[in-house]
Amino acid sequence: MLNCLRYDNKNVLCYTIFGDDMKIKSFTLGHYRSNCYIVYKNEHAIVIDPGYESDEVIQFINNNNLIIDAIYLTHGHVDHVGGVKKIKALYNAKVYAPKKDEIWLIDSIYNHVGYPIPVDQYVHEGFRFNLDDIEFLVIETPGHSEGGTVLYAKDASICFSGDTLFFETIGRTDLPFSNFSSIKESIEKLYEMLPDETILYPGHGTKTTIEHEKNYNMFIKYKKQT
Repeated sequence: MLNCLRYDNKNVLCYTIFGDDMKIKSFTLGHYRSNCYIVYKNEHAIVIDPGYESDEVIQFINNNNLIIDAIYLTHGHVDHVGGVKKIKALYNAKVYAPKKDEIWLIDSIYNHVGYPIPVDQYVHEGFRFNLDDIEFLVIETPGHSEGGTVLYAKDASICFSGDTLFFETIGRTDLPFSNFSSIKESIEKLYEMLPDETILYPGHGTKTTIEHEKNYNMFIKYKKQT
């Protein structure tokens, strides 16, 4: 079940309730309208892609007495990492980010936040961590950025697809270190790897499914393996 509340012109809160007491809250934040997700169960939570500092995100965490176990960044672009520092400072959460996008997160010309992002652990393909009894798997999906990833929970049939795969479109490949051939290979990998019923929660826009994208995504068409 999906419900949405609009706070102002830039911030929208949506929430999905799953049958096994796991819930997903989504906020659409900032100038680039990037999606920030809070996945929680039994008062423990992970925050995915907090792109901007947001009073609504903090208020939601506090109102629900959530313990933030982790912050996960699908990639290193500014509109997905700008709220990390505040959430980490308030809740002492461990920050995970893809190693191959480190250049966007350290003190470099590509870091547009203005300070290094406080990453605790850089991760690669196959890294796993848990929220309660739900296991999340990191899958590398380069293309939009060199270190782009998605975060997949098989048992819940959900995938946080960052800026790799959106509703009927794909991530930009006109940015530094982006590459169309790479994102094409990454999405074809997801088409083969993830079941059709997998719900995709993207970095921008509305949710979708693997099946829908196989059928209707005109940028990367599904070619069944023979």
